[in-house]
Amino acid sequence: MTFNNGAGNSGSGVGGGVFPAYAMNNRDRENQVKLTEDQYDVYVNDDFIGKKSLKNQGENLSDIDDFLKLQGINDFTSSLDGDHYKIMSDGSNAEIADALNVYFHNR
Repeated sequence: MTFNNGAGNSGSGVGGGVFPAYAMNNRDRENQVKLTEDQYDVYVNDDFIGKKSLKNQGENLSDIDDFLKLQGINDFTSSLDGDHYKIMSDGSNAEIADALNVYFHNR
């Protein structure tokens, strides 16, 4: 595909230019835009709690663990499976979920 560069060249490609085909593709805009942050779904014992976005370079998923430990919650393990951050606990599901709801709403 060619365009007129305003200097009298009308589609010959000489003195004009060639537009790449992807520049004109507006059908699938979401696939052309790169996200500026990583997002993870957070689960406690397989129950979805919320989303964690890593917006700044210094943010890590381990910030969630640190927050829970500051709240006095230590009886849990966490792991990453793709974009799912899973927190497993033997008994304090509601306590962890409540703490994480506060965490997500304050961030």
